[in-house]
Amino acid sequence: MTVNLVALYPGHLNLNGDQSNLTVAKQRLEWFGYKCEILSVEKGDQIPAHADLIFIGHGSYAAWSDLEEEFRKIKIDISSLVARGCGLMAIASGYEKAIELGFFAGDLSSSRRTSKFEIAKLDGLEVLGYQNTITKAPIIQKKGLLLGSQLHGPIFAKNPELADSYLAEIMSAKNEAIPVGVQSNQLKIDQITKLVDSVWELERELTRE
Repeated sequence: MTVNLVALYPGHLNLNGDQSNLTVAKQRLEWFGYKCEILSVEKGDQIPAHADLIFIGHGSYAAWSDLEEEFRKIKIDISSLVARGCGLMAIASGYEKAIELGFFAGDLSSSRRTSKFEIAKLDGLEVLGYQNTITKAPIIQKKGLLLGSQLHGPIFAKNPELADSYLAEIMSAKNEAIPVGVQSNQLKIDQITKLVDSVWELERELTRE
């Protein structure tokens, strides 16, 4: 079985390295024993019908202006795939676009710019990232297999527990389960966890400034 992660317009929407969320997802899925591919959709392309997760990253004003017509065309396709059990993950301005398209609730009215490290709560889980926005949209929200956040990072790199729990839901929708305690890659997983803990120790202090 192959898990198909689809990056929408990665040439436009990777302003803060947000596409690395898919790199992290791919690596962790492979550690758990699954074959995984990252598929790129650029202007004029169709979203693959076998997509398991669609990702929308963060882009500049110029990038969004160039993609405006593309999103009008693919909104129905995204809606159809989501209705069939495909996940949708959107970050920063990609998340705001997903709110605009109706995939998430949220207030997109303007506010004073917020630019800081932030720890948000999602279903009792602390999520660390960097928030840089001028809208009142919620910092993070999840609705079924839809996950949206203002936080850069990429958040999966800094929040492996969030990554694994979300990926487990993606796999559950495919009638698969992420195994617990995968021994062959446990050392790598533990090493990454220690590195992430060090990042949290530093950036938790920065959220208090």
